[in-house]
Parts: sequence; structure tokens; C-alpha cells
Amino acid sequence: MNESWHIQQCTAGTDESPRAEMTRRESLKWLGVIAAGVSLPLMNGCDASTVAESASAGHWPDLKLQPISVEGYGTDPNLIAPGSPWPLTMTIEQRELTSVIADILVPREGENPSASEVNVTDVIDEWVSAPYPRFQSARVEILSGLAWLDQECMRRFDSDFVAASPEQQLAIIDDIAFKKAKSDKEFSRMAGVFDGLRRLVMTAYFSSPEGTRDMGYQGNIPLAGDYPGPTPEALEHLDAVLQELGLADFSYS
Repeated sequence: MNESWHIQQCTAGTDESPRAEMTRRESLKWLGVIAAGVSLPLMNGCDASTVAESASAGHWPDLKLQPISVEGYGTDPNLIAPGSPWPLTMTIEQRELTSVIADILVPREGENPSASEVNVTDVIDEWVSAPYPRFQSARVEILSGLAWLDQECMRRFDSDFVAASPEQQLAIIDDIAFKKAKSDKEFSRMAGVFDGLRRLVMTAYFSSPEGTRDMGYQGNIPLAGDYPGPTPEALEHLDAVLQELGLADFSYS
């Protein structure tokens, strides 16, 4: 990828959105799928010396977040009629900023929707709101990272990030999105947070039905009629592998 973000921004929540909204049941199910498929902790941790160097070279928000004390699913969840075991905690402003960042990472391209249009923001809200320790370690970093973006944009352009122009937004993203940022004391901590947020956005997007179609995934599609069986090429490959393993007696040919 070139170190440039010359892409077209799209507006979150437009009338063209393929999903007007996502139910809590859908977002919780999506959260479970993603949590099973990504390694945690999501964020790249910084040791104390790195955090101190980053703080002295730049700035980092000191958020006073109230701990999430509600219970999770417990050991016996109701799988027939699952409810919403915890409240969503992101503010409207945090969600709006998350949608802008998500759409910078995955913009609309032709018929392919943007990240916010498939409700990636809802999944991130579930992620930071879940009461489990492994999610809460990411909560502080993600929300602090969002605050950092607003502070940095206000410092540079006298505007919060959402209200800034696409050019101003991308100027900040260029400073934190690439590997070189991790060696810059001013941006190293934010670069680690952005890397984790990017992985979360991309995983959520490509776990959606729209994302799997975008990358050409052919699974989970029912076949009409009888199963045609493997192709001759597939059988030939299988027979060759069986020969190599000394299992020629089990060959299909």
C-alpha cells in the first residue's frame, strides 16, 4: 500500500445504506464471531518507558472512564431468546468519529458499501462496552485514541476530527497509519492504537455478508439440486497427495 490515503470519503448513515440499523441480537452475534477470530489483546501494548516517552514528546488524553460493572452472559446464557446483557456505552460523538475512521479505512467503492454502511460502528460499540477484562483493556485505548484524534485535529486545524476537511483528516491519519509512526515518539502510542482499531474494523467488515461478497468468498451458499461432487482436478490432486503419503489404496481413481 502506498503511503497515501487519496480516497473518497463517504457519509455514514446515508439513504443508500444497505442496512438501516442493526439489532442488538445481530451485533452481539457479530461480536462473538469476531472475538473468536481475532487474537486478543487487540491493542499493541506499550511498556512504561514507551508510554513516558510518548507523553513527553506529544500528548495523550487522560480519560476518567467509569468502570463497567454490569454482568456478562454468565455461565448459562439464554440462547433461545438472547437479550442485551450490557448497555452500549459509546457516546453519539464517539460513534460518529468511529464511523468516519471506519470509512477512511473502508470507503464505499461502486456497489461495495463502506464500513459504516454495514454497521461496523455498532460492533465496535459492542466491543468497548462488553464487561469482560479482555475487551475492557481495549476500551481504554480505543476511547483514548478517539479523544487523541480530536485533540490533535483541534491543535492543528482548530476543529474536531469529524468537522475537519477530508484533507485535514488524512494529514493526521498519514502520521499514525504506517510503520514509520511506531518509531516516532510523538505518534508511537497512537500508531499502536490505530493499528488495533484498523484490525478490528477490517475484521468486522470482512465478517459481514457484504464484506465476504466483496472479497469473493464462495462459502455458505446452498447448491441447487444434487451435490455435483469434487471436480476431476480436485480428485487428481487428492490422489497425488495420497500417493505421497503412501495411502494409494485409498485413491479415488
